[in-house]
Amino acid sequence: MSDLTFHDSDGATMSEPIQNEDVVQATLTEAWALFSNDFVLYLIAGLLLLVGSIVSLGLLSGPLLVGFIELVEKRRRGEEGSATDISSGFSKFGASLIASLLIGIGVFIGSLLFVLPGLLFGLAMAFTFNAIASDDESATGAMAKSFSIIKENLALSAVFLVIVLVLSGIGGAVVFGTLLTMPFSLVLMTLVYARLAPTS
Repeated sequence: MSDLTFHDSDGATMSEPIQNEDVVQATLTEAWALFSNDFVLYLIAGLLLLVGSIVSLGLLSGPLLVGFIELVEKRRRGEEGSATDISSGFSKFGASLIASLLIGIGVFIGSLLFVLPGLLFGLAMAFTFNAIASDDESATGAMAKSFSIIKENLALSAVFLVIVLVLSGIGGAVVFGTLLTMPFSLVLMTLVYARLAPTS
């Protein structure tokens, strides 16, 4: 299979791996700028997300996650926002709760099949809550959209998912590390979704 080629502003040919590297670098740079400029905001919002998810035994994790993504989008547009804005996700409670349950069931069933299928299914659903937050998709529509985005952008998606998995591992290995790595990962994936999701 031949390499796809792209052209830069000077007309020079760029291979797909080179273009992907530029996208990864640009997205990481933007994510870090957005996160560092509102460090305290995302730290508190991430803490609320974690506490709310634990206290509710996971039932509120979907709606709060949607609210966090909406907060990132607000700040990216330059609008004012506060950590309590993650409660906005409750306006999409049904879709986010159903998505959480369906993904949980899918991962559980897949994990019974030698773990790997469950992991792959979970990764394929990585943009589900972004689709709910940004495009007001239903639970199943958001899951299908997440799968489609990752399938059509497999190389880029794989790079960003590996980055998020590494950050999660680091966060879990350091005391209170998750409070830093989790909100940054959510900011990053929100920007990735904005770049990869098809526009109408």
